[in-house]
Amino acid sequence: MNLHTITTVAMERTSEFLDSVLNGLMGEKHSLSAKFGRNSSLFSARYNGLSITGTEYLSAKKSKEHLLCFAPSGVGKSTVFLVPSALNIANAKKGASMIINNPSGELSKMTNYFIHKGYKVYNFDPDNKEQSIYYNPLHRINTPSDATKVATMLVNKNGKKSSDFWDLKSIELISLLIEFLLENTSKIYHNIANIYYLLENLAGNEDTINGLFADKSTENQWRAYKSIIANSDKTKSNIISSAISNLSFIGKDPSLCDVTSVDTFDFSRMKNEKIVLFLNCNISNMNYYSPIFGLFFEQLFTELFRTIPKETDNDLYLLIDELSSIPLPSLSNVISNARKYMSILGILQSENQLYENYGQYNAKTILNNACKVYMTGLNDECDRISKALGDYQYYEDKDKKVLRTRPLMTSSEIRTMPKDRVIVIPNGGLAPLYPKVKPYYKIRKFINAMAMELPEDYVTEPRLSYEVQYLPLDKYKPQTEQTKDG
Repeated sequence: MNLHTITTVAMERTSEFLDSVLNGLMGEKHSLSAKFGRNSSLFSARYNGLSITGTEYLSAKKSKEHLLCFAPSGVGKSTVFLVPSALNIANAKKGASMIINNPSGELSKMTNYFIHKGYKVYNFDPDNKEQSIYYNPLHRINTPSDATKVATMLVNKNGKKSSDFWDLKSIELISLLIEFLLENTSKIYHNIANIYYLLENLAGNEDTINGLFADKSTENQWRAYKSIIANSDKTKSNIISSAISNLSFIGKDPSLCDVTSVDTFDFSRMKNEKIVLFLNCNISNMNYYSPIFGLFFEQLFTELFRTIPKETDNDLYLLIDELSSIPLPSLSNVISNARKYMSILGILQSENQLYENYGQYNAKTILNNACKVYMTGLNDECDRISKALGDYQYYEDKDKKVLRTRPLMTSSEIRTMPKDRVIVIPNGGLAPLYPKVKPYYKIRKFINAMAMELPEDYVTEPRLSYEVQYLPLDKYKPQTEQTKDG
């Protein structure tokens, strides 16, 4: 046997040996790199956290790494993820509290089940004052920076920073008025309606507000106030008009003025009591009320981060349908650091909503710090998902001479995958999953839960009714104004 023949035989045997090793490890036509993992590596029917498939769930601990679900309208995001999550959490042995954004109103059907499970159920519903808690963002201000944050969110209603001159001056003026009310007036007047009331008077009765500030303001407040009214008449008028415009969605809405006039909900109760709070707002009004809902969540985050939870505290779940509709400027920071404090389930129609609302850097931070689930019908993110799933190699022929490479799933396969399948990309280095899902209305125990009647002995908590009280200004009005009012 010559040297050439020996070399050829050795190479063939080496190739056969490598093929046998690879086939033994991976299977003849399986991935050399990318493959789907086992569902049991992430979720189980025995766990009591967030829903992944409708019948299987994350553990409570894994749920605190957060879950983002993406699908276009009508595919079944709420029926697979949100409703089963809430009902499953309510059935857990350890106490848990939930805040549920409920733009469609459909989620309120779970109320009776929650009550059967020992929960106290509340609603924050600006359209239905009689059934709503009262939420006053000014009552939760503890520092000057808190006042500036409230003013900023009221002006920048989409949650994005603005460099517009009039917006910046509006924030400055509104912050000053908030600080003035909190430090110099009775608590009953500490609300946004009175900020709007002062702005209206500043626009039409400047001498009255001059007298008020001269009488009650601190030295710093008086100096800041004079710096505003010292502008030219046109500039001053534009600043005041801009501030009025930014608060008019509250100031011109009597119901919203009342609902934000006092505060009747204590965040700290959720640590020790089983509480569900629905945030009710019709989708058609979401843009109108979103600044208030955004303020609610931002102040909740601030309060939760003040103290590290105790082992005995209830778990807290934030189930946020239509996440993109609520301005949450601190979401990227919160979702990166909230694992000890809360679990967030965010329902969105597309990753693009995160990029649009938070910019590329913050959107990637949000995506990297949550488990992600994708349903059928998506478009722009399909290429990104396909790339994230990776490629695998396989032999095209029986003789194992033609090696091919292809994505684990192509973008077209992702876009058109069956409605009862989802792609799960966990954080933490776990392999992606491709499980089947089932909506709650095909699961007998959830059908029964949604159809429950109220317990016969259930007594509704008495509802309190408040109306906004406006700061009396008569003593500061010039004599001519008092004559006109009389």
